[in-house]
Amino acid sequence: MKPWKTCSIAAALLFLVLGASHADAGLFGCCGKDRCPPPPKVEVCLIICSPCDGCPVPVTLCIPECCVCEEPNISTRCALIGNGVTHVDYCCCGFSATIRWDRCGEPHVVRTRD
Repeated sequence: MKPWKTCSIAAALLFLVLGASHADAGLFGCCGKDRCPPPPKVEVCLIICSPCDGCPVPVTLCIPECCVCEEPNISTRCALIGNGVTHVDYCCCGFSATIRWDRCGEPHVVRTRD
């Protein structure tokens, strides 16, 4: 048998074997239908000091359920627009949120990242 025929037959067999295998076999990683669903969201109320007057203000965030037991890292800084920006980070579960404070001292959650 000629070498090009051997190679083409081997390629066809390889194509059939790989095409018939399932994604959970570990050949190509995770397939879209085999992925785990995202964890459910839970509302938590954090008491954050306002950069305007330093008074505690309740801020409600929707965080993944796996983050509930973790203590968040909270940092506040001054901003050019409005009164300040607060970053809330849950390191272990990878959730973060950005809160902007308007001139009246009201918090607005502007961005979240899971």
